[in-house]
Parts: sequence; structure tokens; C-alpha cells
Amino acid sequence: MTKYVLGAASAALLVLAASDAGAISRYNSTGMSCERALGILDREKAAIFRYPSKRVANLPLYDRYVRSGAYCGPHEVTEAVTIPSATGQCRVLHCIPEPDPCDELLSPFCR
Repeated sequence: MTKYVLGAASAALLVLAASDAGAISRYNSTGMSCERALGILDREKAAIFRYPSKRVANLPLYDRYVRSGAYCGPHEVTEAVTIPSATGQCRVLHCIPEPDPCDELLSPFCR
């Protein structure tokens, strides 16, 4: 009986840990300074920032931005981009798929 109670407790702890790991905060980047946005990334490691499109009226844009490449998935690298903030453009990082070496024209190793 004790074996089953310990197993159930372990499973409950795993579920709780997994739910916390999936949480990510969302912010409106134009409502804060660039320094605050960078502070959020330093503290939370990753966050979703949203902001209005410059090209299409009433279209919100958003993406997940990270503190460093350590917070990207496997086979992803960081790319520096700028997002609007209350104090101007803010340089942040987001994750993109790593380049495929076989996409290179005339790559001798991919044939």
C-alpha cells in the first residue's frame, strides 16, 4: 500500500513541476521601457511581448523572446531583433531554427 501512495505522490509532484515549467508571461512591449523589457527577460529567462503592427491597422504581433540561446529548443539558435518599446526600439533575442548545412548551394557533404 505504501508503494502506491509514494507512486501517486511522485506522479503529483511531476505534474506540478511540469505545469510551472510551461508558464510564460505576456507583456505589451509598447507600455514599458526597453530597460524594463530587458529586466523581465533577465528575471524570467523568456517572455512573450506583443505590439501593434506598423503595416496593418489593429493587428497585434507577438513572439517569444529569450535571455540567451540557453532558453531555445533543440536545433534552435538566437537571432537579434528589435521590438518597439515606450522608449524606442529595443534589441532582444528570439529563437529560430538553426540553419540546415545542406541548404548551402554545392555542399559536398550532403550528396
